[in-house]
Amino acid sequence: MILWRGISWNKILKVILMPRLKDLPFLLLLFLIISCSNNNESPLPATQASVFENVYQIKEMNVQQIQKLDKAKTVVLIPGGILEEHGPYLPSFTDGYWNEKLADTLAKTIAQLNGWKALIFPTIPLGNSGANDIGMKYSFPGTYTVRFETLRSIFMDLAVELGEQGFKNVFIIHGHGAPNHNRAIDQAADFFNETYKGKMVNLMGLDPVMNTWFQSDKTKKEQAEDGFTVHAGMSETSSMLYLKPNLVDEGYKQATAFTGKDMESLVKIAKGTDWKGYFGSEKIASAAYGKKAWDANAKMYIQFVLDILNNKTSIDTIPRFADVIKQSKIDVVLDSLSLLQEQKRKVLQSTWLKRKKL
Repeated sequence: MILWRGISWNKILKVILMPRLKDLPFLLLLFLIISCSNNNESPLPATQASVFENVYQIKEMNVQQIQKLDKAKTVVLIPGGILEEHGPYLPSFTDGYWNEKLADTLAKTIAQLNGWKALIFPTIPLGNSGANDIGMKYSFPGTYTVRFETLRSIFMDLAVELGEQGFKNVFIIHGHGAPNHNRAIDQAADFFNETYKGKMVNLMGLDPVMNTWFQSDKTKKEQAEDGFTVHAGMSETSSMLYLKPNLVDEGYKQATAFTGKDMESLVKIAKGTDWKGYFGSEKIASAAYGKKAWDANAKMYIQFVLDILNNKTSIDTIPRFADVIKQSKIDVVLDSLSLLQEQKRKVLQSTWLKRKKL
């Protein structure tokens, strides 16, 4: 017989399994003991709880609470997550889950800095140009994008709101590999910086960041099978196996590899009738690789943020992915074609508005 704080387990089980009226006092006593025991346990260590006091969710705050923030020492974090097809096995919000985790990790890191606070915005689930554009398949299940100028306007509008209220440090955590997507956010950030003399940074659009996103060292065999991949291959599948394993379809284990050697070959693959919406080899993915990549990514990206905040690094000296990718002729062509397709969408909408006199 085992006793727990003087109470017999046999008695506990008997009362739970065969409740009777005369056992009610005992049940009440049992619940009281458990409740008191739980109340004595702090949900967070004291030091950790104090750190989290400096992390704020703007959606939960009222006017007075926002006004009291020291705008010069508050870092605004705006996570984003494009809704974009990631093939049959990964969720369309794959990028967003990663961005949200980084935003949360950054917030807790910033909160430990002397005098600094972190203010997190709700995730913006809007982005530009899905990977399906690579195959000129501009309508694809799972992809729900907005036009380049729409995305730019969204972040420029937020820039005005934040700038007029006196905020000076803003980091947009909106990782997505389309060059036009990053140009839209870069331009909004430039507008904020020039107009309000602050630091708005498209963190995931920095070239050193984009080139290492989801990545860790691969074996020669893994590299050969995965090939040149820019979307939903081994690395990104591994990331989801680490972050959101319940959202990864088990079919990835038998997935056909779509292996390319360069961007030109990916275009040919994506234009094929049998393309599933991903590149590379998903079946060689693993949660272990995803964790390894996440740990390396987070460490590097956090350091970028800290160096920018502490003026150790100027954002003007860090190459931007959207600028560097202009050296790729095929990417320039793809970006132009995407913008032409968006123009058709704009004309369709404008024609309807004009007809309705709106």
